Amino acid sequence: MTSPLVVFTTDFGLSDPYAGVIKGVALSINPDLRLIDLTHQISPQNVAQGSFLLGLNHRYFPEDAIHVAVVDPGVGTDRRPVLLSTPRGRFVAPDNGLLTGVISGYLESEPKVAGLVDLPAGLTAVHLTNPAYWRHPVSHTFHGRDIFTPVAAHLSLGVAVEDLGEPIDSLFYLPMAKPTNHAGTITGQVIYQDTYGNLVTNIPAETLPPADSIEVRIKGWSIVGLSRTFNDDTYANDSGLIALTASHGYLEVALANGSAADLLSAGEGEVVQVGSISG
Repeated sequence: MTSPLVVFTTDFGLSDPYAGVIKGVALSINPDLRLIDLTHQISPQNVAQGSFLLGLNHRYFPEDAIHVAVVDPGVGTDRRPVLLSTPRGRFVAPDNGLLTGVISGYLESEPKVAGLVDLPAGLTAVHLTNPAYWRHPVSHTFHGRDIFTPVAAHLSLGVAVEDLGEPIDSLFYLPMAKPTNHAGTITGQVIYQDTYGNLVTNIPAETLPPADSIEVRIKGWSIVGLSRTFNDDTYANDSGLIALTASHGYLEVALANGSAADLLSAGEGEVVQVGSISG
C-alpha cells in the first residue's frame, strides 16, 4: 500500500537547514513516505499569509494527504499543537490561526474578530498531547521538527487519531483582512508577493467591475482595464503595469517580464483601490 503524501507549508525558507531537517525526521520514522513542498517561502512569522496560501492550495492535493503547516511565531508558548481532520486532508499545525483558510470554507458565516471558533460539522480536531509520538528531547524553538513532523509521520503509518491527543471542538480563527466598498470604490491590500514580483491582493475577482471599465490604483499609479494574461498589454499603463485575476481568483498587479513589486517599491500590506471609470 502506498504511503499518504505529506505536504509541507512553512516560513523556514531554503537557505537554512530547517526544511531539510523536517524531511529527514519524517523519513526516519517512515522511510516509505512521499514528501512534497507546497512552499517554505511564507514571509517570516506571517500567519495570515500562510493561512491564505494553505487555504487556497490544499484542495489540489489528494484527499488523504497529510499537511504539516508551520508558521509559528508563538513556538514554545501555550498555543496548542493540533491535528485537524477534514474531507480534503489532515493538517498538523500550531493553533494560532494558520488553519483559518482551511476551515473558512466550511463555516456558514465568518467571524469578524480573531478568537476561538466552533468546528463546523464534518471537521474534527485533537490537541496533540501524547509525547509518545514526538521526537525527544523536544526543543522549545523547533516544534516543526520535534512535534508536528513526527506526528504526521506516525499518522502516515496508521496511528489512530485518538491516540495522538485529546479531542477539541474549537480552533483559533484569524479572519483575513477584507476589502471595503465605499461609494463604489473597493479598498483592499496586497496580501502576497510571489517570486515573480506579482502583487496578489485580497480582492476577489467576483467583486470587480467589468474588465473594460475597471481602474486599479496603487501607490499613485493607475491601471485602466483588466488584462487576460501576463503578456496581454491591451490595458498596460505607460510603465507596463497590468491588473488581472490569475489562477487563484484574486486581483493582482503585475509587470510583464518584470517585477511589479520592484517597480512600485511595494509589498505586503500595500493599499490597492479599485473603481469603475464608467461610474
